[in-house]
Amino acid sequence: MFTTLFMSFVLFADPVPVVESITAPLQFSVTHDGDGGDVVSGRLYIMLTKGKIPLIGGPNWFNAEPFYSLDVENWAKDTPLIVSENARNMSGPPSSIGEGPWKAVAVLRRNPDFCKIASEGGLYGPGVLFDGNGQNAGTVGLEIDSPVPERDWKLHKNLRLIETKSDLLSAFYGREINHGACVIVPDDYDPEREEPYPVMYWIGGFGSDHYGARYMKMMYTASYYDDQVCRVILNAQSYGGHHVFADSENNGPRMTALIEEFIPFLEEKYNLGGSEEKRYISGHSSGGWASLWLLIQNPDFFSGVWSLAPDPIDFRYFQNADLYVEDGNAYFDEDGNPRPIARMGENPVLFAPDFYAMDDTIVDGGQMGSFEWVFSPKGEDGRPQKMCNRETGAVIPHVVEHWKQYDIRKVLEDNWDELSPKLSGKINIIAGGLDTFYLEEPVIQLGEFFKDNKFDAMVRVIEGGNHGAVFSTKVIVEMDEWFARKLGLVNNQAPLVGPEPAASK
Repeated sequence: MFTTLFMSFVLFADPVPVVESITAPLQFSVTHDGDGGDVVSGRLYIMLTKGKIPLIGGPNWFNAEPFYSLDVENWAKDTPLIVSENARNMSGPPSSIGEGPWKAVAVLRRNPDFCKIASEGGLYGPGVLFDGNGQNAGTVGLEIDSPVPERDWKLHKNLRLIETKSDLLSAFYGREINHGACVIVPDDYDPEREEPYPVMYWIGGFGSDHYGARYMKMMYTASYYDDQVCRVILNAQSYGGHHVFADSENNGPRMTALIEEFIPFLEEKYNLGGSEEKRYISGHSSGGWASLWLLIQNPDFFSGVWSLAPDPIDFRYFQNADLYVEDGNAYFDEDGNPRPIARMGENPVLFAPDFYAMDDTIVDGGQMGSFEWVFSPKGEDGRPQKMCNRETGAVIPHVVEHWKQYDIRKVLEDNWDELSPKLSGKINIIAGGLDTFYLEEPVIQLGEFFKDNKFDAMVRVIEGGNHGAVFSTKVIVEMDEWFARKLGLVNNQAPLVGPEPAASK
């Protein structure tokens, strides 16, 4: 869910103009210069910071500063748009902010396929420095005058970036939608060789996409079998967040399109896989959930899964909330205390009411909204229905009833007689014992379920490990050794990393 917490990039101008303080409540007057069209529509964000640079890729989850959002339609150039009490906010309107100095920047989000606030097709403006607080800072003028740059991709001998149209998803959305991936090939890759290459499909966490293949290439060099196995880094990013390759009312046939369109296309084009035994799947965080979901929904398609720190796989343990209990509440526990959402070590640092409020200011592309884009039914307004009341935190039963079909533990239990023979020996799950986002308990409970049923699976919890501890070079080595044993591959490389497993309990 939360792998790439700080993937936001920064755009700013220098020098930063200073706005003279006026004794009046703070508001923002925003204009655009027509660079993106004389009339524009989208979602306008005002991002504030006391730091050196305004972050416009999204708020820092662990140190969120004030920001605001407002939907705009047919906004004419050079026409001031006032942002004040009318904007969505995380912790109060602009008039409530504390003493500055502050920096502000305006961003217009227009790309319908990315969850980042600053995405291709969007617009932004220079940072503006102003003094004072919410009650005396007056009107701060902001301008939007630059397009968000297109992403840069440098060629690499081992990387094959690919995007291709999905007919299934394009039909669902009524516009062209592309699959995206980056294929990582060995140094001596031969697309014409007779035997297809074994392949591992990787799904990154929340906020990541196939452009992260450069980092993943570095990680995979730890494997003894990096010269024999190809990797495919899949793009799971969408406007609503991470679509986790699950078919859903809001995101469309994401799993079906992957299994029936994209993987066959990739395997033919790059001479990969071609059979169950020659492909496996893995992922971290949201990608950990997605990889496990894809296996249990398609048990004869992959040879197995390595699911690392998966998002909640049992909705009785949805980040410290039981969504099924009568009068359940996502914000507060039975004593009325705010539920912690994240921790550093054993110390809670982020709580549900604030996190949901931040998410709802982003509107689309936040983590909690991402779950609703996948799991929730579509509302009459065409948007995903909320899982809980955003004022009180009370769980909404009919929405959670719809969520049940995506509860991995429940799907396994309800279909155990059919699935267990097909999944035996295929499931590997690792979690940190102190997962940053409290994701270990569903994994522990699923491991107990497997033990009780004498089911052949590997479930491990790294003692004291946080959310990132599960994705290491040691785990990469372990994953590939598991795959190599299934395929009878020969180790042609000297070990780069000791093969001993991480400490576990």
